Amino acid sequence: MKRAPLSAVFVIWLGCHAAWAQSAGEQIIAALERYRVAVLELDIDREMANFTEDAQLSQGSETAVQGRTTIRALLQSQAGFKVVGYELRTTATRVQGPIAIQNGFYGQRTISPQHESKVVQGVFEVEWSRQADGTWLISRLHTDPVEDEARRP
Repeated sequence: MKRAPLSAVFVIWLGCHAAWAQSAGEQIIAALERYRVAVLELDIDREMANFTEDAQLSQGSETAVQGRTTIRALLQSQAGFKVVGYELRTTATRVQGPIAIQNGFYGQRTISPQHESKVVQGVFEVEWSRQADGTWLISRLHTDPVEDEARRP
């Protein structure tokens, strides 16, 4: 019985590992798009389904809010505002086992209950956590508005 050389086994393993990593990256990119659409469509239930139970949400230097219940309350407190544009442009996605980090730029345009338009742009970082069923959920989302024209998307 012939055995495959160890180097051949390693090459096969490396190829399988690279395919898994690419697949995980694609899954995360798709998950971010689902989140973006839920925000744009003002669907809080679908938006919340993208977070882990103990997720953290923060903006700029503000204190992070933690947990789906608290995040939902924060989002519901903004009722009356309409999101008319929400773009996310990913600059990096790194997968390390069951954790992934994405960085990029965001732009959001809202209309207030008083019909005033506001545009906020900046950078974001999302930490994803792979769940037992294989789905990726947000465990931490931080946005940081940017005023510098050179850093805007």
